Amino acid sequence: MKKIIFKVSILLIIGLFSSCEKFLEKEPIGKIGKGALFSDVNGAKIALNGSYNHMLSYYKREYGMYADIASDNVFKRTGGPAVMVSQFNFVSNPEEDEAAVGHIWLAILETLNNVNNVLNALPALESTYPAQRAEIEKIKGQALVLRAICHFDLCKAYAQPYNFTADASHPGVPVLLKTPSPGTLISRESVNSTYNQIVGDLKEALPLLKTHYSTNQSIVNYYAALGLLSRVYLYMGNPDLSITAANEIIGDQVFSLAEAQDYKEVFVKYPSSGSTKEVLFQLSGSGIPPDFGSTDINAVLSDTVGAYMASTKLIDLFDENDIRKTSMFTVRKLKGVDFGTMYTKKYADGQMSQTAPFMVKIIRLSEIYLNRAEAKFQKGLYPEAAEDIRIISQRAHPGQTISITYNTPQELEQKIQDERNRELCFEGHRLFDLNRTKKDLVRGAGCNSTTCLLTYPNAKFILPIPRPELDANKGMKQNPGYDN
Repeated sequence: MKKIIFKVSILLIIGLFSSCEKFLEKEPIGKIGKGALFSDVNGAKIALNGSYNHMLSYYKREYGMYADIASDNVFKRTGGPAVMVSQFNFVSNPEEDEAAVGHIWLAILETLNNVNNVLNALPALESTYPAQRAEIEKIKGQALVLRAICHFDLCKAYAQPYNFTADASHPGVPVLLKTPSPGTLISRESVNSTYNQIVGDLKEALPLLKTHYSTNQSIVNYYAALGLLSRVYLYMGNPDLSITAANEIIGDQVFSLAEAQDYKEVFVKYPSSGSTKEVLFQLSGSGIPPDFGSTDINAVLSDTVGAYMASTKLIDLFDENDIRKTSMFTVRKLKGVDFGTMYTKKYADGQMSQTAPFMVKIIRLSEIYLNRAEAKFQKGLYPEAAEDIRIISQRAHPGQTISITYNTPQELEQKIQDERNRELCFEGHRLFDLNRTKKDLVRGAGCNSTTCLLTYPNAKFILPIPRPELDANKGMKQNPGYDN
């Protein structure tokens, strides 16, 4: 049985080194030590780039697929590879340390540790190199957002949503701001405390990112941080603050929705042209040697390997004139035979690529409109909420005039959630959206999982804490429903 919380490493831009030291050891040691790496500002920049690479790694693997595979968006292809089958069938267990349960936990916490190493090195660097304060502030702003993303992602996967209890006092995840000393017992904070840290990091980062604004969409920028804050406030049930953040992004018009004819380019091209100005932040593999595998998101969710295809329920959400159906799905064919199964084209145009750099979209402007629509609905601003989803639907239907009609608030709420899924499917939202909005998971006709219905609330909506974590760290408590 492994006695680790997570593997510690400082991963450089192209993976120059990666240690296998255990979490509770004092120093993350690779081919060069932490002290040597952080001896100057350039070393901190290299370590920050390594943190981005760590985050890309977990987004392009199990974590990036989890919220769609464990949702009503997919069916498993008969005869396809066995990837995340436990999550698809909702039979995850704490013993799956060498599968998604353990991999997601380990990968996020490893990334978090690397980000914390960067942040904790900055005060000394600022004292030693006062003339490089601007560079240090740029690093700090980005690192704070990456730390917020790590805590947020970990909490979504291993803790029930913010509104699960009235005061969010239920167990969240460890809130780690530095590498603990050997022998330290690490416990879970409440979800309220976890979210307070997430919001605090994002708010601290905003003035730094605004002062040192970057237009590079492959690193955290001011509007990406603001967009993430809009998402976090929505998860917290704070519609006023979610709307405030969304209003600033939309109103400043730094980013714009892609035109209908350019929609596909948002996913298959780098943000170097006007058509991809919709992307607020993406994780990019540019400059890193290609590292593709059959268990990566571009293989598992596409027709290259095709472990999971779009469900009938998802495809039925789209009408025949919706460009998101006509341009963003592909029918699997083998030796000219049409199997009638549809796969997303959001990753490598629906086929695994060995040459193109990997890209994972973290937040797009379309989500900001959808966040605002949902938040306005929560405030009873129904016409304004309907207008926001109309804008997204209109872009998807360039040949017709879209209007949003509804007879009851419940009907409008369903339209908002359906539009959200049409726009954001396969971008890592669906299970989390169902759970935080307290909806049942209903997979519908054609379901080939052992679990086709999961009623809310349910312990299976989140993952168990991995067994090695519990064995090594007696301060850690298991999620209810996984105690045996």
